[in-house]
Amino acid sequence: MKKIFTLVSMAFVAMSVNAQTEESYVAVDADGNMSAEYASVIDENNVATNVENGNSIVKFSTANVEVEAVGSAEPADKVDPEDPTVNMGQDITVGALIDKALHLYELVSINSTKPIKWEKKNQGDINFSYIAGTGVPAVSMVAEEVYTDGEATGKYRVVYTTFDPEKGGEPKSGLYYKFTTKVDGALKVGIWANKGNRLTLLVDSETKACSQYLVEGYINGQTWKEEDVEAGLCTADQVGQKKWLSNDAIRALGSEDKPWVIGAGNQPFWGNVVIDAKAGKTYWLFQSNSQIGFQKYTFYPGKSKEEVIDTVTGVESIKTFTEKANGACYNLAGQKVDSAYKGVVIQNGKKIVIK
Repeated sequence: MKKIFTLVSMAFVAMSVNAQTEESYVAVDADGNMSAEYASVIDENNVATNVENGNSIVKFSTANVEVEAVGSAEPADKVDPEDPTVNMGQDITVGALIDKALHLYELVSINSTKPIKWEKKNQGDINFSYIAGTGVPAVSMVAEEVYTDGEATGKYRVVYTTFDPEKGGEPKSGLYYKFTTKVDGALKVGIWANKGNRLTLLVDSETKACSQYLVEGYINGQTWKEEDVEAGLCTADQVGQKKWLSNDAIRALGSEDKPWVIGAGNQPFWGNVVIDAKAGKTYWLFQSNSQIGFQKYTFYPGKSKEEVIDTVTGVESIKTFTEKANGACYNLAGQKVDSAYKGVVIQNGKKIVIK
């Protein structure tokens, strides 16, 4: 009986440790080394070798998080048999007419496809590596006849119906990631968003509705300036470099009526999205009508998204205040403060958080 009790006690201890330990997965590191799960399913040209039913699925996990990365094929282009340089539209078979005015047709089948790729890329000036996949995320697809100067060409292309946050739904094709968490916690996912003005979405698979997220990272065009040096927010050699932005700073660049658009319109984004993940739930991560890059994820059991997000811009130079004798401290208004002050201060030219 004592042995059984000991084993049960050990099991509870193991569960407790498993539930509370921060855990991370890196898809491609700063040196460009792709994780084994991705590297094992591509050839020398980064083409997926595990394609079934038009999809390549890559699975990986940590203690409390399971992930499926789904990349999809897109229709290949047809060429004129008499002149291979002439594009004849996409290689699809078209069915019944839906709406003649819109030139829309049912998409019956895709006859041939372009290869699915998983390849590593890097934003060099900030050393941000990520995995790029293929496929336009869509909830449905139809075929459209191409018209030129009001005349039908006899060529057809796929038109994708993208996710509408007002209606909800789920991606039926394209590039997306499925995250399933075993316990409650904060899930932080490193991404590259090609088009900042497209919707970046984390959708609850149970409700088919968007989950609220916080965001932090770099936006193309948002750089350190001379006035930031004068304010003690960066050093002179950082001027012109991309600026790491807090959630508040990023949201200030956008508009309240577009909560799923990250920052300043049609600009690439490199950084993290963070949600409150619930035990046993699955979340889809994708970008509307564009591909999303995946860098890594970190899961914080028992934490909330507010606890793990950066709260101030310029986080590279922020550290928790542990020594109060390293020089005078000033608040962001330039006023000298003492050790009783709580919040962000400037000390020795650097931002510091006093807790």
